[in-house]
Amino acid sequence: MKPPVVRFGCLAGTALLLLTGCAVPGAFAPTPTVETTVEIVAPRVVADGRIVPIRSAELRFLTSGVVEAILVEEGQTVAAGAPLVRLDSAEFEVAVDRARAALDEARAQYDLLREPADPEAVAAAEAQLAQAEALARQTRGRVTSADVKAARDELTQARALLARLLAGARGTEVEQARAALAQARANLEAQRATLSAAKLAAETRLSEAANALRDAQDAYSRIYWENIELEKLPGELPQARRDAEAAARRAVENGEAALAQAQVDLERAREAERSGLAAAEAQVREAAARLEQVLAGADADQIAAARARVSAAEAALARLTGEGRAGEVEAAEAAVAQARAALEQLTTPPRTPELAAAEARVRAAQAALRQAELTLQRATLTAPFAGTVVQINLKIGEQPAPGEPAVVLADFSGWRVETSDLTELDVVNVRVGDRVTLTFDALPDLTLPGTVTKMQALGRTYQGDVIYTVTVEPQQWDERLRWNMTATVTIEGD
Repeated sequence: MKPPVVRFGCLAGTALLLLTGCAVPGAFAPTPTVETTVEIVAPRVVADGRIVPIRSAELRFLTSGVVEAILVEEGQTVAAGAPLVRLDSAEFEVAVDRARAALDEARAQYDLLREPADPEAVAAAEAQLAQAEALARQTRGRVTSADVKAARDELTQARALLARLLAGARGTEVEQARAALAQARANLEAQRATLSAAKLAAETRLSEAANALRDAQDAYSRIYWENIELEKLPGELPQARRDAEAAARRAVENGEAALAQAQVDLERAREAERSGLAAAEAQVREAAARLEQVLAGADADQIAAARARVSAAEAALARLTGEGRAGEVEAAEAAVAQARAALEQLTTPPRTPELAAAEARVRAAQAALRQAELTLQRATLTAPFAGTVVQINLKIGEQPAPGEPAVVLADFSGWRVETSDLTELDVVNVRVGDRVTLTFDALPDLTLPGTVTKMQALGRTYQGDVIYTVTVEPQQWDERLRWNMTATVTIEGD
């Protein structure tokens, strides 16, 4: 594309008149118009960038659980929707079955309200009403000898209980109470020994973890300062020294985590000792109180309750053998009323609020089922698109680490370059469709053409500058290039 041409003619203004000699009456003699051509060089923007696949995703579980199966390997190519990792879903499956059963029950209740009463159910309710009415007539007419016998037996048992309480405790009860107290005391001593040993072991582990952390800190400090001194020498610091420093730093971090866990374990052991001894001492106190109660015999409340039972039995017998049948008659009449109400409930159409409530229960059960099915579905991590498994950060039998992607998936069917340091001063000179020249630090002899395909609308602040990401689509590619390699992006204006 040719550079733009700017043409200057006769312009108003004193300075321009002096320069161009434009005719002004009474001032200067007329001069010819001068035409000048100026080439404006289009702006050229250079930025750093990195190579990224056409698509990538950091996949995480939306529910918690223990990893049951890892179905793919790093480097494996998978199709869209393919299962990658599965959590233990036994509880989720049970929740789905339970939600489905609740939905079936809600629908059945709703259908029962909407459908007319079953003739057989109406007939059964009518029969129950007739039976209740017949029983009421029988109750009004007579009292059976069995009823009287039952009342007399109850009175005999109540009097026998009262006599036993008044006689005092038996020898076997005292022996049982003493044995229970001895067992509780033995259990207290066993708990004291066991829990004390557990606490001592936790204290030992804490001391060992602290010593291990100090050793790791000493080793890291030694390697760190040795590397500082080596870096002062000519040449690059050997990678082995860098790796040794990183390994020492990880050892310190692991030692800190182990120390923190040992502290938690010690606190748990102390709490277990406190609570276990408290429970065992409570059992001793309870057994001692029971022995004291047995030795003291029945208390006033127990004797009073036994006397009350005797009085109630005497009153029940008096009602059966005299004028006291009114309660039974009333009960029989209540049974008639209940049977009549059940028959009316079957033959009366349901009210609108009842139907609305039943329908709402169905909708709630449907929502609960969908939620349970969604939770079960989320127990399996699937590929959102076809691609290659780049990284797996999981182990079978463990829960996914919080804050870390479970699986990293990428689509290597195409590549693009994204800028990383394009400031607001440069982005104003960039347009979608601009031609781009790409060079690479890893391959100095390689140059690829490209085109600006996307510009980030919202900038971000980085080290005091406002940075915008511009996406470049290469028109050619070289198989030696890899994800996250650095590139120099030279954007040519139109």
